[in-house]
Amino acid sequence: MRRCISGFLLCIVVSAAALGASVGCSQGGSKIAFFVYKGSDTFISEMMDYMTSGVPADVVFEVRDAGNSQSVQNQQIVELIDKGFDLFVINAVDRLACSSIVERCAKDDIPVIFFNREPLADALIGNNAFYVGADADSLGKKQAEMVAELFTNSFADSRFDRNGDGVVQLVILKGEQGHQDAEKRTDNCVSRLKELGFRVEVLAIEVADWNRRDGYEAMRRLIIQHGDRIELVFSNNDDMALGAIDYLLDEGIFSASHQAVGQPFVIVGVDGTAVGLDAIDRGLLYGTVNNDSIKQSDAVLTLIDYILHDKSLDDFPYTITRNHYIYIDGEIITRMNLANFR
Repeated sequence: MRRCISGFLLCIVVSAAALGASVGCSQGGSKIAFFVYKGSDTFISEMMDYMTSGVPADVVFEVRDAGNSQSVQNQQIVELIDKGFDLFVINAVDRLACSSIVERCAKDDIPVIFFNREPLADALIGNNAFYVGADADSLGKKQAEMVAELFTNSFADSRFDRNGDGVVQLVILKGEQGHQDAEKRTDNCVSRLKELGFRVEVLAIEVADWNRRDGYEAMRRLIIQHGDRIELVFSNNDDMALGAIDYLLDEGIFSASHQAVGQPFVIVGVDGTAVGLDAIDRGLLYGTVNNDSIKQSDAVLTLIDYILHDKSLDDFPYTITRNHYIYIDGEIITRMNLANFR
């Protein structure tokens, strides 16, 4: 598809069938390439809109969608190395592949900025490999803090304790097995809730691969297995939470006429996508933690500018950890402060 944003042409490859397509968005200047693991991912799609709309008009750029295939992404990277691109911005399909990507790009002196999927600790070598992403530990902790504020520390006396046992029975919708954000969000939401004084029982963890459809099916299985024992759903992202809500609405378990605190149990997400914010407004999703795609995109664009113009990173406006990592924290979003994020 093609559309004009901010006065220059934005061209995005949106399906596996179009993977071979390339786009030239301006004439002259530097050439940069964006590689995404799967363009249909809601959060990645929003982040790409922000990043590509901020590319300077004199920079040629291409966007490649790997369709969730690392082998396809590897081919795309090699193809654009051969075309003489100056810088790669990569949302890797498999974080285990990042080390070999960095090594291959280093042979042609191509700087690499990874985003959203954090490479392993030893993958970012040399002076021209970076990662920009969320503070995944913090996002999981803030999910728990949001819930703790709602439940207070007298859960056993509140309407949220469905069976009156004083224990929070919860389930988790996990993004992707092995993905660093999924693992950290899953661990931290539970551990932080315990730190805040709650007794917790994890009934089940269902992997739903970040997407709404799988979230629907995961929630169906959880209801069959655990029924009215569920008192809380931690979802690693908004899309899976929305899939769960779709199922709950279809089955009449949730009501579109109730507010989130009036539903049978509470669901919280991560990302702060447009559709997630709408679900908060409608009273279906209690809240989310902003996975700040705007600030992350700005950090990527600023880093692109510094690299292309050979600027010293000594005055880079974002904190760089261990010489390679730029972590962006997020904020809790509920109906109380929803207007600040729309």
